Amino acid sequence: MSGVGAAERIRGQLRVLSKRHSMEIIGALLDGPRYISQLAAEMGVPYTTVQQRVAELERAGLVSVADKVDEASKRAVREVRLVNFRIEVSPRIIRQLIAGGDEGEFRVA
Repeated sequence: MSGVGAAERIRGQLRVLSKRHSMEIIGALLDGPRYISQLAAEMGVPYTTVQQRVAELERAGLVSVADKVDEASKRAVREVRLVNFRIEVSPRIIRQLIAGGDEGEFRVA
């Protein structure tokens, strides 16, 4: 990807990753998918906070969320999965992001 689209994507990803609990969620998902309620319990964070952060991570393309039914309780749940992503940041890319991202190439994988 090149140009402003990729720059905005990188900005969005960095913005959401800088928020409290985002990296904890990413780290927990390395061990496999989790329900939002499981993440909240494991992290000791209110469900609504985890739900909001997961929604932001999903919009940034860092996780995927699917509606499922928990087999044990037969309740509707939201399963969160980690998306394989890579964000490349260098001094040159930071300068481009600050300048508005209208020059050069941005690599987003």
